[in-house]
Amino acid sequence: MTAPARLGIVDMGSNAIRFQIAETTGGAVAILESHRLPVRLGRDVFQTGQIPEETISAVVDGFRRFRASCERLQVTHIRAIATSAMRDANNREVLVDRLRETCGVETEVISGTQEAYLLKLGVESKIDLSTGRSLLVDVGGGSVEVVIVDKGQVIGADSYRLGALRMLGALATAETPGETFVDLLEKHLRSLERRIVDRFEGVKIDRYVAVGGNVESLADLVFARASANKQDGVECCTVAAMRAEVLDLAAMSLDARMEKRGLRPDRADTIVPAGIVYTHLGELAKVDQVLVPRIGIKDGLMQEIVQGHVQPFAAEDHAEVVLQSCRAMGRRFHYESDHAETVLTLARQLFDQTKDLHGLDSRARVFLEAGALLHDVGVAVNNDGHHKHSQYLIQSSELVGLTDEEKLIVALLARYHRKAPPNRDHEEFGRLRRKERSQVERLAAILRLADALDRQHAGVIRGVHVSVRDNQLELLPTLNGDPQTHLTLEARAVQEKGALFAQLFGRVPQLVLPTPV
Repeated sequence: MTAPARLGIVDMGSNAIRFQIAETTGGAVAILESHRLPVRLGRDVFQTGQIPEETISAVVDGFRRFRASCERLQVTHIRAIATSAMRDANNREVLVDRLRETCGVETEVISGTQEAYLLKLGVESKIDLSTGRSLLVDVGGGSVEVVIVDKGQVIGADSYRLGALRMLGALATAETPGETFVDLLEKHLRSLERRIVDRFEGVKIDRYVAVGGNVESLADLVFARASANKQDGVECCTVAAMRAEVLDLAAMSLDARMEKRGLRPDRADTIVPAGIVYTHLGELAKVDQVLVPRIGIKDGLMQEIVQGHVQPFAAEDHAEVVLQSCRAMGRRFHYESDHAETVLTLARQLFDQTKDLHGLDSRARVFLEAGALLHDVGVAVNNDGHHKHSQYLIQSSELVGLTDEEKLIVALLARYHRKAPPNRDHEEFGRLRRKERSQVERLAAILRLADALDRQHAGVIRGVHVSVRDNQLELLPTLNGDPQTHLTLEARAVQEKGALFAQLFGRVPQLVLPTPV
């Protein structure tokens, strides 16, 4: 029997910090302690871009107490994540360094797509997402995570700067005669509606799952008036009932919300903007019911650790998640999936068989795989110069499992799969550190060869065997169908696109044509 492990979890949100200690045995999780520290990291960050010293001190003090609890309960591993406010804070490293030095805790500032991934993991611990299509929404203090899951697979993940605390700061003092705070919120949401609606176009949502402290408080208020319904074993209410509750709250003063509805001060102000977002998204998705599973991204982080990922996020640990997200993006831009999958297969084989030359690790392999799937996605904009359009689309899209820095590497691979090779005069490439520039060059050389081997976009070559000679890289193809298939275009493409590989590794790629019978 596996011995129980005790874990510490920290979720540094924009509106509060949540601490949790749990004991895991196998796949079972038992919560030993759970605390909420009402420190609003986003209050000043969304206005000034800075975390003030007094807030830093309060956070450090909270972490110090949590660390003492972890030592008392013999916690073996602590994992702390930070979200929107820390992403926006210009001085976030000051707080990260202070927590490391005084508390011995390393804090990960995660991307919006990583939040979305944890949201899905957390929801799965309560709700079966393996059937139908599910819309998952988490309205935090600084951002809103919107995830669409189809039969258990993420097909869309977006992060919007529509958090309750952020909107409260931006709109609370902007009311004009005849225009209420709710009117301003609705107008603000409509300005972004086209981008959001595109995600729902042609997609029937079978279940709507709302996550976060504000929606839990809203659900409590709705259920206080009527008994809770259940769907999939989880509490639920109608979107219409939730909207009615939000509008009732909006008509009250903050003091009345606390006195008549029993809300905490740090909930009474954010519940209205959060509630408007939850109900607005439910209405856009054309759903009647909203499920409230009472979990958060801290629960997703716990599931992540239970599954064996105790270290900070790494692309290689979530390779399949990354590739699912790439395929979803490709479908959104009507990419040529057969060609993309062929190039993916060939790129993997080339990478694995030339390790002694390129010396790259499994993390780099994931970047290559993502680049292989998305290298031609820019054709959706224009075929001419599509490699540059691919770079732009990748950088502008959300890819689950990749940080912004990792997404840039994938975007540059797509940029350099054809035409001009990597050049430090190119702004984005020139900004990379030397190690990353070298990585992009080597991966681009491999991707160019993989793309060349499917020059006809017909899947003529389904595999490749590599032989490394003194000054040559012989590529022996495995063919689909007729062994007498002409590979003239592929041979010419290998010669042309193999120049970067030859320059970097001193081996000239050559396609070995099948011997005529």
